This record gives sequence, structure tokens and C-alpha cells, in this order.
Amino acid sequence: MSPPASDLLDSLPAELSQQLKEDVNQVLLNFIRPNFASQFAQNAPVLAKFREAVAVGDLTDDIGLLRNFQEHVPITSYEPYEPFAAKFAVTSCREVDVKNMFSPGLPCFLAISSATSGKAPKLFPRYKPPSQCVWDPTYLTIPTSAEGTVLAPACLKYSKVLKIDREDGQSSQELALCSVSSGFLRMQMNWDVKDDMDRLDLWGKPVTPFFRSAC
Repeated sequence: MSPPASDLLDSLPAELSQQLKEDVNQVLLNFIRPNFASQFAQNAPVLAKFREAVAVGDLTDDIGLLRNFQEHVPITSYEPYEPFAAKFAVTSCREVDVKNMFSPGLPCFLAISSATSGKAPKLFPRYKPPSQCVWDPTYLTIPTSAEGTVLAPACLKYSKVLKIDREDGQSSQELALCSVSSGFLRMQMNWDVKDDMDRLDLWGKPVTPFFRSAC
């Protein structure tokens, strides 16, 4: 049986290849610059050489910044991030201690790994992307169809709510500790855990109905 016909290209034309490279570099710069001021970027030992290189260079120099990133930021495991992420789970967590931890501001939820490997679950603070990217295919979305109704069962439960005491000493920010998929769906619909009780009998798009299932 002969293989199916394919129009796939073995390589991109030079013009498209250059455009792809420029787009990828711009996305990378959009991550590096705002996150360079984070607590992790400024204090993690694994990024010490990168900080030194940036200190003697120019943060506004695109080419130099990308070169320093590629040369001095190693591929990492969870270990360098763990002591920083763990600060969100401490008793009486304070905003001043976790603000700008990995990105500007506070995360919109805290993702927890499934621990299917038998190891302890890992904690991943997840920050809201720019508004134009919230419904981008890069992130999880609820399937849609132009031909009819789509049944897309999704779990929106969270394992617990972690509270972060704000700097005013009078209020707190509540963050759901949940799976990545649950967190992204909540983020896309702009659902805050403090309003879950008001959604117990919710009927409407894009989810119908909503059942609160916190365990």
C-alpha cells in the first residue's frame, strides 16, 4: 500500500524561515523582559550567570539579551523552582513574600501535578497571559462547532484554596489549588473561587450546568 499523498514541505522557504525565527525571538523577549524582575530571576542560583551577563550588557539590546539567555540559562528540572513555589503553600502566606515570584503580580491559580510517578506532587504558580492570548489555541479551550452542540465534559474542581494575606492586612487573595486543565478553564471564564457558591445552579454558555466539586 502506497503512502498517502502529502503536501508537507521538507523545509520552509528562506523568507518564511526568517519570519518564523523573528516571531519566536519576539515571543521569547516578551517572556524574558517582564519576568527578569521576578523574585526567581533575581535570586535563583541557577540564573546567577545570566544575571551577571545582563548586568554588564544592555537589557534593551534584543540580540544581546537573546544571546545571553541562550548561553547562560540552562535546561532545568523542578528542583531550582521548588523553594520559590513552596512559599505559596506556607501557613499565613503574605503577599509581600510571593508577589512577583515568577512573573509580575500574583498568579491566577496554583497548578498541582498528578504525582503519577509516585513522587510528591509539584506546585506550579500559573499567571494569566495577555488578554489577547487567553483564548489562544496554545491554552486549553472548550471545543466549539459550527454544525451543532459540542459535548465537552470538563472537571473544574480544586483540591483546596490557598489564601494570600494582602499588604493592607485586612483582606486576602484566594487562589485555587487544582489541575492545570481546571485552572485554565476557570481562568478563561474568569471564575474566582469566592463566587463558586453563586454558580451551583448555573445554566448557560460555555458550561451547563456547573457543579461545585471541591475535595
